Amino acid sequence: RGACHNQSDYFMVDIGQADAAIGLELFSRHGRAEKAANFARHQNWRTLFNALVMCYFANVAPEDVVGLINSACGLKWDIAEALQVGERGWNLKRLINFRLGLRPEQERLPKVFLQPFTDAAAGTGGFVPDITSMMQAYYQARGWDLQTGFPSRQKLIELGLGWALSIEEAA
Repeated sequence: RGACHNQSDYFMVDIGQADAAIGLELFSRHGRAEKAANFARHQNWRTLFNALVMCYFANVAPEDVVGLINSACGLKWDIAEALQVGERGWNLKRLINFRLGLRPEQERLPKVFLQPFTDAAAGTGGFVPDITSMMQAYYQARGWDLQTGFPSRQKLIELGLGWALSIEEAA
């Protein structure tokens, strides 16, 4: 369905809500490829929120989220394990999308976003995102093949998703 704040409200990180507890750093809002790993980590965190059906606006501290999961489910997770659950979910969505026909050439921004912004008053005059290097850095941060965008064998095995390797062949 395209861009959606319900998949990752990373704009909140860009305005200063970079939570170190989940490993987020603060970068310039005009940052480029250096933000890829940060962005992927944030998506993992929000994927966990989606799985829990938690509202983003509550902005519950990571330690409290993990504590709630542990109390409700009798687990002993730490934040890293919770993030990995989100990463697993994000990669599963990627596999499903590939199975349904998604290809890297379809991952593009509308033309209007690839032209220089003209609003100098907002500090964006002349800024154009380098989407090619940003996508490559994102694929690398995710552990996906740089050409196909498909999760690597190593990444799928690391996430306990080795059984899904056949999806690549079927896609």
